[in-house]
Parts: sequence; C-alpha cells; structure tokens
Amino acid sequence: MKKITLLLVIIFTFLFSTTSWGEWELSSKNLNGTKFYYDKDRVRKSGKYFYFWELVNYSNTEDGIFSTTLYVQLDCSIFRNKYLKRQNYKNWMGEGEMISDMTPPDEWEYPKPNTSGETLYNKICEEHQ
Repeated sequence: MKKITLLLVIIFTFLFSTTSWGEWELSSKNLNGTKFYYDKDRVRKSGKYFYFWELVNYSNTEDGIFSTTLYVQLDCSIFRNKYLKRQNYKNWMGEGEMISDMTPPDEWEYPKPNTSGETLYNKICEEHQ
C-alpha cells in the first residue's frame, strides 16, 4: 500500500508541475498592453556585464506566440545589450509548449530612448551596480 501511495504522489507531482522561472518582476508595460518582466532573483554579474532573463507577455497574439523569454547580456558602461537566447511559448509567462528555441545573431543593440527596454535596463543597472 505504501508503494502505491508513493507512486501516486510522484505521478501527481510531475503531472501538475509547471515551469518555474523564479519571481518575475514587472518592469514596464507599453501602449499596446505588452508587459515586460525580468527575473530579479537571477541577475548575475561577470566582469562588466550583467546577465539575466527577460520575459515579454504579448497583448496581440496573431502568430500564436503569447510570450517570449530572452537571456540578455547587458553592458551598463555604455548602455547596450545582446540577446543570447530566445524562446517563444504558446502560453503567457513562459509556460506551456515551447514553439521555438533559438540563439539570436551575436550583435550588440542599443535601446531606444523612452522604450520598455530602456526602462528595464536602467532599472537593472541602477539596482545591481
């Protein structure tokens, strides 16, 4: 009887578990209603760079992508960023079936003024310096 109970506990634990990314903190919302988050518990610094996960919840989902997670390299010294990993999901908050998993081109980008990206990167640079 104990083996059956243990087996049922294990099955239900895996059956009802969801992806756990940590605690997402909302950083901004654009005019279209798209929300931008970052995993505040996983911001790491190595040398002059910060590394962290960003999550985008889209308000307009015409292509079936409800959210995207991005692994970001941020250079606060000259305020630029590089996306190291991009994953698209069928559900919000980076959950559900992963539609695509890609490594973007190795290129630095500079956030445009007064955008959600600039808001998020300023926040990380100020809080983690």
